[in-house]
Amino acid sequence: MKLAILTFFLVSSILYSSNVSGAITNSANGKSIPNANIYIKELEIGSVSNSYGTFKIDVPKGQYLIQITNIGFETFSSLINVEDEDIVLDIAMEPVILKLDEVSVEALFSTRLGYESAKIILKSELKEFDRQSAADMLRMLPGVDAQYAYPDGRNVNLSIRGSSDYKPGGYNNRVLVLLDGFPMLIPNSGSPDWSSVPMESIERIEIDNSPASAQYGHNSMGGVINLITDHNHEKSLTTLSMGGGSFSTGTTSFSKKFKSKNWNFGFNGMTKISDGHRNNSEHQLGKIRSFLKFNSAGRTYRLSHIASLSDIGHPGFYHSPSFRKSKRLSNYIQGHGFYPISEGISMSHSIYLNTFQTEYYDSEEAPEEKLEGNRLYDDISVGLRSEMLMTKLQRWIIMLGLDSDWSKSSVTVFNPIYNDPTQVSMGSFLQSKYSIGNGWSLGMGFRYDYRMTNPGNNYKIRTYSNYSPKLNIMYKIRDKRAFTISYNEGFRAPSLSELYLQHISSYGLIQQGNPDILPERVKSIEMSYEHPHSDSWIWSISTFYNQYENMIDFVYTLPVRSVNRKGVFGSGLEYQFKFKPNQLIGVQGQYNYLNMKDEEGIPVLYRSKHRGQLSMSFNTKIINCFLLARYWSEQNYEDFLSHEYDLIGDKIIFPIKKLPMQVIPEIVLSRKFNTLDLSVRISNLFNKKYELIQDYPMPGRVLNGKITKSL
Repeated sequence: MKLAILTFFLVSSILYSSNVSGAITNSANGKSIPNANIYIKELEIGSVSNSYGTFKIDVPKGQYLIQITNIGFETFSSLINVEDEDIVLDIAMEPVILKLDEVSVEALFSTRLGYESAKIILKSELKEFDRQSAADMLRMLPGVDAQYAYPDGRNVNLSIRGSSDYKPGGYNNRVLVLLDGFPMLIPNSGSPDWSSVPMESIERIEIDNSPASAQYGHNSMGGVINLITDHNHEKSLTTLSMGGGSFSTGTTSFSKKFKSKNWNFGFNGMTKISDGHRNNSEHQLGKIRSFLKFNSAGRTYRLSHIASLSDIGHPGFYHSPSFRKSKRLSNYIQGHGFYPISEGISMSHSIYLNTFQTEYYDSEEAPEEKLEGNRLYDDISVGLRSEMLMTKLQRWIIMLGLDSDWSKSSVTVFNPIYNDPTQVSMGSFLQSKYSIGNGWSLGMGFRYDYRMTNPGNNYKIRTYSNYSPKLNIMYKIRDKRAFTISYNEGFRAPSLSELYLQHISSYGLIQQGNPDILPERVKSIEMSYEHPHSDSWIWSISTFYNQYENMIDFVYTLPVRSVNRKGVFGSGLEYQFKFKPNQLIGVQGQYNYLNMKDEEGIPVLYRSKHRGQLSMSFNTKIINCFLLARYWSEQNYEDFLSHEYDLIGDKIIFPIKKLPMQVIPEIVLSRKFNTLDLSVRISNLFNKKYELIQDYPMPGRVLNGKITKSL
């Protein structure tokens, strides 16, 4: 009853903001301009035009300067006066040969030339989601699934369109996670470093659901997720945030941004402690991020650093608890420079240094028979990337690039069979986009990769090479509705763990790498259609077919070994819509269908055939309310904890069981008072018992609150 009364007042409240929307076109030919950056300086908010050149921003009453930029066009600036009525703008941008002051450096991090269907999640949407962990945040994204043993754990299986599944001993490393265009991967496993993701600093997220090896090479055969931070600000700002909630969870973050002429500087720190929802799932986390950016005459230079320290418990399976814990110290140093060298030609150079020190150890409560001693992982990676962007040709945009990286991993395990292995990767790529005319455009890309792995002893050096092409054709109907068909190929070489790692897990599972394993590849075909009925209603639909070759998997033999699966096929459909008829209410949803098959009859695990989510937002003077429900159908898993199994040769056949279908709702309430933001989030609203991974129960109802003060 209380909820009904609250909803009534929400719907009946008076609006406090208006809507600024518009369509952006090329003045030379009247065609729409996608991916243009829209920014309102006084409010420090912005958006990006969609594939049809349209945008929409909620803006409070007042007078503001709106700026619109895009590569190859003159900057558009105009004063707008926002009153009670919505504002609709028709913006015609003037094309120019690229000049010094008209380049957005961020675009070089995120733009895959010729492929306009990358999805963008803005900060306003991330604020509505109000996620407490990086894994849970990514699970909200279109086409993305994440399975994890507990929300703040080390190991997360991140999958796009069924590219990965969970299996003990295996790692998820088919989806490339970037931070401002730089990789966040740990060399030993090739998987992301989740505890270092600066969630409080993320400005937007860009998702490419297709294989991206043609530009990014190794580790991107399942897609790319690029996290863009807030280093591009227009004024000084200080914020302090404090929160807490269930399981004795407490969070604190502080952020300071400076703006002085051509200089941008900022830093933020974050701490989090929690007892966790299970025994030995407690965790402590601290992060410090800083950056320095200089802009002058079209030249941009940026240096950033992230230091992260975490101490996390590993609860293990419910019926066989683990007493292991781990500490990790991570450091990311990233440098980037961008400068034009002539009219219509510019250069970009990037360098990074990532270090990871991870120690697995026994908790104080560990019984003597469970003691394993310390296990140390010491990883380092260094990378370089150079790009040349050419926009001087009338119909062409061309990008040429070279990149290389070197990594080393020192590992202490029970039965080490390699000594300080190193990996070297080199690649070169060409990306282009050609405007054919009459609504047609053509995107092409090609990349060559070379990778060498040196185990140090016992095994010979391994080398891998690959060519990755891509091709897409887009047709815009009346410069609005768009139809795209694309072909992409992806590639991934085996990780060090898949090649060489040998150890005994806390639950007695013997895991063994395979030095003879082959690289895996994927061929992908996709068709998509996007239809904006109006500024308030847009929907899109995509269908795809992926054919995997030599997919690397861990199979249950004596011992458990990494092997190549003969052939795995995936097909599916994705549908999304957004409907916002006015400023009071908004509705959006997504549905994903996935069908995975194996030609040898080997079970395909942890892939729900049906997934979806539906959300509603109410924005009023009194309170903002965000309602969300997530759904996923039943999914197969291999019950390797069962004592009822068949043994055929050295292969163990465990029974196949199913995790049941789930619907998990949640609610987020928020209110803004001048410089103060308040929010309350209730997850798993009905206290449902469920698992994402066999025998790892997820938290029940969770309550979290947060207060953010702008100083």
